[in-house]
Amino acid sequence: MAVIPAARLMTAEEFMRADLGDGRFELVRGEVVELSPPYSDHAFACSRLSGIFYIYERESGHGYCLSEYSLQTRRDPDTVRGPDVSFYSEARLPRSKLGPSLVTVAPDVAIEVASPSNSKAELLEKVAEYLAAGSLAAWLVYPKTRSVAIFRDSQTPPEVFKGGDAIENQPELPGFRCLVSEIFP
Repeated sequence: MAVIPAARLMTAEEFMRADLGDGRFELVRGEVVELSPPYSDHAFACSRLSGIFYIYERESGHGYCLSEYSLQTRRDPDTVRGPDVSFYSEARLPRSKLGPSLVTVAPDVAIEVASPSNSKAELLEKVAEYLAAGSLAAWLVYPKTRSVAIFRDSQTPPEVFKGGDAIENQPELPGFRCLVSEIFP
């Protein structure tokens, strides 16, 4: 993760208008950060999660899934993240409100898939940001250990699911069920 030096801190609005060239970027406390390209196991887990949530969306009508979009998590200095996958209930952010604009409403569930380039501290910082912004849960998905850690606040240890465990009975996802093994190749 490379920080691109700037003369002054950038706002979320400036970040969204900026032509940063090729690559993936986030704005972290007013500074542009270039993200490392993800590996195929990261992409596979993101794709699977999007599919799992799409099926949940169709069957439950509870909400919808977004992936790789711009979410403002903090103001002054501004932070704009790009969660790998998120789930929104219609009550939190109606689909009709989506458009070509920066999302400022935290998802019900924010999901980050760990890559070798992510440090533990970096991932936990993102979890804390999502929860502080109002997410009900933040998931850290680990392709290397084929596990999922679900956080509800920054102070309590996460609930960890592995292998054949089923992720179900999540209060923000009524009727949701998925086996951890469905997420990984």
